[in-house]
Amino acid sequence: MMNRYFSLRLLVIHVIGAASVIACLALGNWQWERAQAYVPPSNTVAKTFDELSPLRDYLPASSVGIPTWVTGTWQPSERILLPERVADGKSMVNSDQGVEVIVEWAIPVGYWIVDIMELADESSLGVVRGFTSTPEEIPAAEGEATVIGVMQPSEDVPGLKLVNNIELLTTDLIVENSRTIAHDGYLVATNPEPGLTLVSPIFTEPIIKGLNWRNVAYTFNWIFFAVIVGMMWVRVTKDELQFTQIAKSNADLGHDNES
Repeated sequence: MMNRYFSLRLLVIHVIGAASVIACLALGNWQWERAQAYVPPSNTVAKTFDELSPLRDYLPASSVGIPTWVTGTWQPSERILLPERVADGKSMVNSDQGVEVIVEWAIPVGYWIVDIMELADESSLGVVRGFTSTPEEIPAAEGEATVIGVMQPSEDVPGLKLVNNIELLTTDLIVENSRTIAHDGYLVATNPEPGLTLVSPIFTEPIIKGLNWRNVAYTFNWIFFAVIVGMMWVRVTKDELQFTQIAKSNADLGHDNES
């Protein structure tokens, strides 16, 4: 009785069916985790960089504004200069998403100095080393260094808009200027070097928002796919058992006729 449920063909069907259902559920779980964007604002305990910025993944909302440190080698030919900026990142945020806002600052306007650091795993990380009005006087970053700072999301993140049509520091821009695969977002150094002014990051604590409903919808889509795959698995198994039974009955009938 058990053999007819676990023939070679059925074993293949069971393996494919189980793997497909598990894959759908795993993808649903991944989308659900992506949808969980709410983080308590008091979560500011320092974490290792590997915990905050998993490579080949989006920067988690829970990693934004968290103190961390990273060691790597500077790539002196890959500097990015971001003009028309001020040292206080928060003052560049446009609070009115519906209109373009032009601000005339009384404070110094200059450049954010962004250098690319290559890490031990050969990944790249964009680092805001500081602010200056005279970027030509800041020598290229060279050699190995350890930088203490806080992670920031790519500035094209939904819900963020800057005043004065300021050029955005995005992951895509960092990728364009990197030799290797780059981490999402960027690091703002909290230990600026001589000649550079400390940059106050735009986000000083984890991003707080509710569920990302698009990812919630994707979660239920994958659960629905898992149900469909499960139903197909059962149907194919039943059909295979029926075909096996018909073949067995025909074989028995043939033997009876021969007798």
